[in-house]
Amino acid sequence: MTEVEINNPLFYRNIKYSSNNINRLIVLDKNGDKMYLENSPSIEMRITHRNGKKYILYFDTVILENDTLKGGRSRFAQSLTREIPMDSIVKIEVQDGGKKFNYQN
Repeated sequence: MTEVEINNPLFYRNIKYSSNNINRLIVLDKNGDKMYLENSPSIEMRITHRNGKKYILYFDTVILENDTLKGGRSRFAQSLTREIPMDSIVKIEVQDGGKKFNYQN
């Protein structure tokens, strides 16, 4: 994990948090074709459980620890995290949420 800083579109102060060190993902688009998706603070993971419930995590906060996926649910409340056992997941989708977050140098 690396500490990063992103802009805060609601206030003048930036947001700092620990981020995974992944630069880009190889993903499948709607047609099943492989493509690269560059990591950014607006990339979200939508996780579907066996029971049909869906949860969204920010991709750059997600880590796999033992058999549990852990990640952040909010940019503004860093304490809002979720832990999801891998054996309860049936599908993971990745998308650019379109939010106006950008890494700051």
